[in-house]
Amino acid sequence: MGSDKAFLDWKGRPLFAIQLEKLFAACPDSEFPVLLSANEAQPFPDFIDGVRIVRDTMPDLGPLGALRDCLAAAEKDGADFLLILGVDLPAFPSDGLKSLFDQCRKSGKGVVPFNEERWDPLVGIYPVSALPLVQLRIAEDLLSMQRFCDRAENEGLIVRTEVRSDWLQNINTPEEYDQLQQGMFDHPTLLSRFETKRGFTKVHDRLAAEEPLEIRVEGKSIAVMMRTPGHDEELAAGFLVTEGVVRNADDIFEINRCRDITDPEAAGNVLDVKLASHHNADLEKLTRHVFTSSSCGVCGKATIDSIFQDFSPIESDIHISPKRLLSLPDRLRAAQETFEKTGGLHASALFDARGTLQLLREDVGRHNALDKVIGRALLDGKLPLSDRILLVSGRISFELIQKALAAGIPIIAGISAPSSLAVEFAKQSGQTLVGFLREKGFNVYADQGRVLTPKDNS
Repeated sequence: MGSDKAFLDWKGRPLFAIQLEKLFAACPDSEFPVLLSANEAQPFPDFIDGVRIVRDTMPDLGPLGALRDCLAAAEKDGADFLLILGVDLPAFPSDGLKSLFDQCRKSGKGVVPFNEERWDPLVGIYPVSALPLVQLRIAEDLLSMQRFCDRAENEGLIVRTEVRSDWLQNINTPEEYDQLQQGMFDHPTLLSRFETKRGFTKVHDRLAAEEPLEIRVEGKSIAVMMRTPGHDEELAAGFLVTEGVVRNADDIFEINRCRDITDPEAAGNVLDVKLASHHNADLEKLTRHVFTSSSCGVCGKATIDSIFQDFSPIESDIHISPKRLLSLPDRLRAAQETFEKTGGLHASALFDARGTLQLLREDVGRHNALDKVIGRALLDGKLPLSDRILLVSGRISFELIQKALAAGIPIIAGISAPSSLAVEFAKQSGQTLVGFLREKGFNVYADQGRVLTPKDNS
């Protein structure tokens, strides 16, 4: 990796701090301290509240040696079990640890994940009674954690459990770190999938994350933008270049994530850019970009709550059948052929409950196309659009759902996928959200009640 994994930046904090927080969250009422296994060269501070550092006395023994030292420390504390979480597994959630803890309580034994014919011993619960076996394996120079877990299972010390494979992604290279850091923001969701031959079924899927990013310059908030988390420093730098705030890299002294963020949901979502001492910038002209700001940062929940101060959740009894929903993309494409023919435009279209096209607008920007539709409805005196269905040609972002709420639109459908924040917002705003509306089926991410089941179709 070229650097210690434990100190990699993860949403604005060192990775080891994130893992410690998960352990505290999984066992909030534990009377025992959290142990941090480290070698002598790792510069962990000795004053972390509720944490005791266990220095690896023989690092050549690998993970089995660290397990021995921590089990010995747990034994001295009078504990029966040791819950461990390796810094190598940043995607493993605290809820997963709680699940292991519940299984341990039921079985009275240690619990270690076992996926695809392999143990994942860097996370799990080990009984302190396994310490003699660990010591024996080390004495025999048998240091494989896989073989140790096999032996521990045979002796009735641990049981295997299967967990989600994406929780067990291990970072060993800079490329894996970048990929996993991007993917960690994805959100699992349970949705209703409709297919013409099978009807509605419940399926699990993953949503690309969308979260707000607040950019500050010298502590002054100048912009909040919706983005997919990851490479945020690059995004901030590029934004400042395109807005004329900076001309080259020498104009920027440093870019930091704000450390005063207390809300876990907002952690990592605020950047503060310090300009070089020689560089002056007129920030007043940029305040038009700010649509929300907060002294404590921004997160998806805060953004949604602020919008509900202006627009109430929707109440509408409009319904549409799956058959009519499935017909909308073809009707949109047919209508687009009479408009621009460049193939590079996004479209927003309004339909009634019978699937009849009422209004279509196109633009190079998804948001612009929807703004045009809403603007036309406003000028025609037709707001709110509580009896209309919106179809958009591309990805369904949070801002599109927000705009649809402002116009009172109860059903939003898209050819592509929604973002995580779009789904969360639709659920809270009482909107029906349909994605991947294609020839043979679609996904319902929020409020399936407005989509009739096949037996109810008229």
